[in-house]
Amino acid sequence: MQRSKSYYKLCGCFIVGILFLMSCSSQVRQVKVNAPPPPSQTSSEPTISEFNGIKHRIAIAEFVDKSGYGSNLFGTIDDLGGQASDILNSHLIKTGEFIILERSKLGALKDENQLQSKENSFLGVTALIFGSVTEFGTKTEVQDAGISKSKVQTAHAKVTIRMVDPKTGVAFYSEFGEANAEKTVSQVFGFGSKAGYDATLTDKALNGAVTKLVGNILNTLRSRPWSAPILDIQGPQIFIGAGKRSGIKVGQVLQVLAPGKKIKNPSTGAMVELPGTIAGKIKVVSQFGTNEWDEGSVCSILEGTGFQNTYRVELKENK
Repeated sequence: MQRSKSYYKLCGCFIVGILFLMSCSSQVRQVKVNAPPPPSQTSSEPTISEFNGIKHRIAIAEFVDKSGYGSNLFGTIDDLGGQASDILNSHLIKTGEFIILERSKLGALKDENQLQSKENSFLGVTALIFGSVTEFGTKTEVQDAGISKSKVQTAHAKVTIRMVDPKTGVAFYSEFGEANAEKTVSQVFGFGSKAGYDATLTDKALNGAVTKLVGNILNTLRSRPWSAPILDIQGPQIFIGAGKRSGIKVGQVLQVLAPGKKIKNPSTGAMVELPGTIAGKIKVVSQFGTNEWDEGSVCSILEGTGFQNTYRVELKENK
């Protein structure tokens, strides 16, 4: 049977259309919901090389996974807590404003209740950050539109953090952030991607949740008073545990504070240190050390006597 040219032209157009739809069906669309970029990544924030202020020392403990998603009868299969704390660590490092205590130096410390026995390990540390992944889940929905189907994969994460004063063991800040990460895969006439769950959605959801916390974390840490410990006293020289990498400069004048009395708060049961008193002033004359952990400054005494190793130094108030 002889077929007309219009018949073959129609068939050709149909085949071309099918091929076009097949090429479109493999496209993947990824969306992060409610996950604005953290302040540390905006143009208004300083980069690591631009920041010239005094750097706070902070310690980030490995977060706890309370969601149950990353574990089964055989143990941990997905370290959600470790991922969340690593993400926060990365965001804070990018600001260049902090010296962050390595997780290995925290030892087994994972709970505020252990602070009393670990207090001496955190001299000069402004805050300890604890956290947990309190919610995490995934779901897959299929939307059938006849010749095409869409598979929508969604991951949801909720992360809670607490910042604790290492001198008192009392939490001074707590907040949570949550976010979704979504991926859509389409098929037309059965053609297209049939991949399983995209593991990158886990990172995207955790990052989105942590990102929501970064701005307030930065503002809270910036408002905390900076201090450094006295390492040793040798005659007229005082050695302090902060140097060039902490933002201290030769010629800078610092206040020496005698610690306040420690008392037990009867309403909370927590030990509270009363405000200290100014014992004198010192001036930075030289610096030493090769990294953030062994650095320090040598200071001369400008005012005051009877300094002790239990005293600490703070920035001199401008009057």
